[in-house]
Amino acid sequence: MKLSREAFKRAVAFVMSEARPLDQQLYRYYFEGGSKENVVAALALFQNDDGGFGHCLEPDVRLEVSSVLATTVAVQCMSKIGLDERHNLVAGAIQYFLNQYDHEKQRWPILPKEVNDVPHAPWWHFDEGRDYPGTHSSWANPGAEVVGYLHEYKTLVPTTFLADVTAIALCECEKAPLKMDMHDFYCFQRLFSCVAARDQKVIFNKLKETVREITLRHRHEWHDYGAKPLDVAPSPSVPFASLLEKEIAAQLDHEIEKMNEHGCVLPSWSWFGHYEDTWPQAKREWVGYLTVKMLKVFQDYGRIGEG
Repeated sequence: MKLSREAFKRAVAFVMSEARPLDQQLYRYYFEGGSKENVVAALALFQNDDGGFGHCLEPDVRLEVSSVLATTVAVQCMSKIGLDERHNLVAGAIQYFLNQYDHEKQRWPILPKEVNDVPHAPWWHFDEGRDYPGTHSSWANPGAEVVGYLHEYKTLVPTTFLADVTAIALCECEKAPLKMDMHDFYCFQRLFSCVAARDQKVIFNKLKETVREITLRHRHEWHDYGAKPLDVAPSPSVPFASLLEKEIAAQLDHEIEKMNEHGCVLPSWSWFGHYEDTWPQAKREWVGYLTVKMLKVFQDYGRIGEG
């Protein structure tokens, strides 16, 4: 099954009328030969003077000030378009990561406590007693992902520091439970894509055991929030794609059917009645982001029809 050209055009029309300029430029970059510079210009609007990113880049957190969470989202985008370390957007973000590291606790704080002063998803509410957001407690999220980006742009990172945090990341990976949190899995997966081959082996050996434990493999589960096959393997080049071939093919069919019906991709979560005046805006931003992301998945798996 392939996404029809009519359904594709409907999705594109939605993106170009409703999505944020950043997601519109990413669509153009992926599908229309759009320039990297236009993506950069749209992304730069989210960067603060400290090099970090905020301004609601992560739609579930309506912070203007920088956070490690939003900055990881920004660097994901930089990595996707192949931005190198010579660009000031990259240099600022990496320096922000270096500045935010808590050497005493040996970890990165995912969000500042100021998140409680702005609308946010309930799972990001900062617990001052525990000194982190309510549902967040692992080192891996965001630590493993940040270490991955420090490797990707390692010319900007002190060698000793990089070695130290890499050792912590590998230790955290080895001791993580087999059925780890899906967000931890994604962070380790991003780390895997950036480190040297010897370290990749350590990470892959753990994640290949984990992938079938955490992946929602059945169609009736795909309406729920969780790690779906295409979240684990958004392109056929991802090593874990070969472990989930049957499930990936089935979910591609499922997502095409949904795109045919809705003309976009809807989030599988909400804020459960919190900040009812703000959630609709956050939801619109998510729909734009998720629609472009899924169109790219269809493209990478050759699931967009011709004509």
